[in-house]
Amino acid sequence: MAVVGAGPVGVGLVERLLANAPVLAPGRALEIVLVDPFPPGAGRVWRTGQSPLMRMNSPARDVTLFPDESVECAGPVRPGPALDAWAAATAAGELPPVADERLRDDVPPVGPRSFAPRRLQGAYLTWFLHQLAGQAPPGVRVFAHAGRATALERRADGRQLIRTADGAGLPADAVVLALGHVDARPSGRDAELAAFAAENGLLHLPPGYAADLDLSAVPAGADVVVRGLGLAFFDFMALLTEGRGGRYVREPGGALRYLPSGREPRLYAGSRRGLPYRCKPRHTLLAPKPEQPRHFTDAAVDSAAARAAAERRPVDFRRELWPLLAKELRHAYYRELFTAQPRRTAMSWAEFESRHDAADTPEATAALVAAAVPDSSDRLDLDELREPLRGLTAPTPEALQKHLCAHLERDLARNGDPACSADTALYSALLMLFGRLPRVRPLLSARSQTEDLDGAWFSLFNFVASGPPAFRAEELLALCRSGVVTFLGSGTRVEADRTRGVFRARGANAPGEVTARVLIDARLPAPTVEHTADPLLGALRDAGEAAEEVLADPSGGYRHPTGRIAVDPEGRLLDTAGRPQPARFALGWNTSLRGARAFALPRTNAITFRHGDLVARAVLRGLPGGTD
Repeated sequence: MAVVGAGPVGVGLVERLLANAPVLAPGRALEIVLVDPFPPGAGRVWRTGQSPLMRMNSPARDVTLFPDESVECAGPVRPGPALDAWAAATAAGELPPVADERLRDDVPPVGPRSFAPRRLQGAYLTWFLHQLAGQAPPGVRVFAHAGRATALERRADGRQLIRTADGAGLPADAVVLALGHVDARPSGRDAELAAFAAENGLLHLPPGYAADLDLSAVPAGADVVVRGLGLAFFDFMALLTEGRGGRYVREPGGALRYLPSGREPRLYAGSRRGLPYRCKPRHTLLAPKPEQPRHFTDAAVDSAAARAAAERRPVDFRRELWPLLAKELRHAYYRELFTAQPRRTAMSWAEFESRHDAADTPEATAALVAAAVPDSSDRLDLDELREPLRGLTAPTPEALQKHLCAHLERDLARNGDPACSADTALYSALLMLFGRLPRVRPLLSARSQTEDLDGAWFSLFNFVASGPPAFRAEELLALCRSGVVTFLGSGTRVEADRTRGVFRARGANAPGEVTARVLIDARLPAPTVEHTADPLLGALRDAGEAAEEVLADPSGGYRHPTGRIAVDPEGRLLDTAGRPQPARFALGWNTSLRGARAFALPRTNAITFRHGDLVARAVLRGLPGGTD
């Protein structure tokens, strides 16, 4: 079996293959080869040679590679330490020291709430893979081939042959693509801006990993337009400031101040929302986390599905599901508020909960909240979270910068205020719901999957739950005060000024514009089969042996290519005719299975493990002489 991609998705699949092999391929001699030009285990993103400035955006206690007892899967589970427990055991000498001596000083500081360097996560992955290989069942061997897969051929005997850039040919009975995020060729507007940059001697850094790009080409003191305020933005921010010799100092009053080196550029940053993701909350919850939803239950979803089926229509996400999701989020938020801050409420929790359960209109809910929570700053406004700058018009760019810095200050103050622990309850509720939403996707129309689920819902999820550590937001605020970072606002647009030969950018919240000779697209490439830069995926596409998922309504009135690799429910690659291909699979967030991200939150029945187990068992059953 060949797994193309030796990062966390590929290594996670290897774990599931090894766990299921004694049951589905008992006594078989098996070989599993990981094919990747990057180090096996860490892969590209988590490789141990990168800058220590590149940090995790999840606390160490929330990152595990081990499927625990909470995982509902057919294969056996394999409990083991999360990142924080692994670091503690390594520091104590209970586990072998990390192989790369440069990383050994990274280990002791890591605790449950730490946001570890990504290179240390690479060491955790490397250790995990070594553990797997060393504990493989008898007759099963795991090894790696350091090369880039460029083609996949089906031989006359039915076996597969992987061609690599170094000229090797690797035969296999089954092949799994675990590619993760891959580079993409510029297309559409990105291609136009790239061509404009080349014609005018400008610098355009397209979507990609900040750690992979040559940032030395960005001149010191240059004006730089940055599109995107998500996690990739913070990577560029760190590398172009602290990575160039700048440093932060704590002033006597406690504020963080940035001391420039003189080698950093000036960053003009904007996005559709206009604000960076909220930083990860760090409060201690007083109300217990609910183990099961109260409103967005399986029974409620099944009821909505039954109504829709009886009326021969898809489930209406906005009318039938969003009210349940919103009620679930409000319940979690206010339960914590009433528990932790009863003096800030005007009725008992029992009364609020009962009346909230019964409220069946937005108006009734708003009236209840207004009566129960006197201070509007204590209330949860989901619409404001989704569009925090909606309707904002500042008279000048300076006024906008002052307003957005004040917004950041308030978020940071809430993040460190124990009285605002309801924010963490909201965060926890979003994580719980994330794992339950995949089951509703088949119930929705193609348009609703695109606009409501992948659009509005995940936009809210990412803004609240996918943000950076608080220290990154504090650093951003310090950079804003020092004049290194200036916000452009929401609805940021970048245009090619062909008269002056520069990039021109402006936001929707203030008059004026900025011009620059450098444009950075601070985001990872979106999934794409059509425009992939991966040679293997491109070759399969050109041969008609890999297809892009297309969401389409039966009437043909709506059609949306998602960019993801089309697979069947067990991960088999679909060709352009929609036929599943035997012995060829794909797994990961960039496939139509979705959900299987690199890492999992412990004790959450993570879909990452469930998908990995599903695909691993399908691979093993499909081997010559496999057991059903």
